[in-house]
Amino acid sequence: MAKLRLAIYGATALGGIFWPWYCIYQFIKETEVLGLTDPLEIVDLFSQGVWANASAGFIAADLSLVLIAAFVFYIVEGTRLKMKYWYLYFVATFGISFAFSFGLFMFNRERNMTRSSLPST
Repeated sequence: MAKLRLAIYGATALGGIFWPWYCIYQFIKETEVLGLTDPLEIVDLFSQGVWANASAGFIAADLSLVLIAAFVFYIVEGTRLKMKYWYLYFVATFGISFAFSFGLFMFNRERNMTRSSLPST
């Protein structure tokens, strides 16, 4: 069962790199069509899109609250399991994506728990 969880968490982490960044790539292409070149204008347009309508706002609000819970989980589980560099998942969340950082955290957490439950030889 642990191998299945590792596979799911690993696939989520990989998907969390490629799918969100594919969307960012598409967004950049859209800004090129609009003729936008100023990075501040591009960031502003992106920010407006996050709250563009009620459905986008729902997703943004939902994700914001899940992020808070996940960050608490990172701290609690990372320190409880004595995971190395658990704080880097915060950086990965904003530098890559939440799907990546959470999937990777869960992968490493599962690996850590599996290793600690193995009998010593």
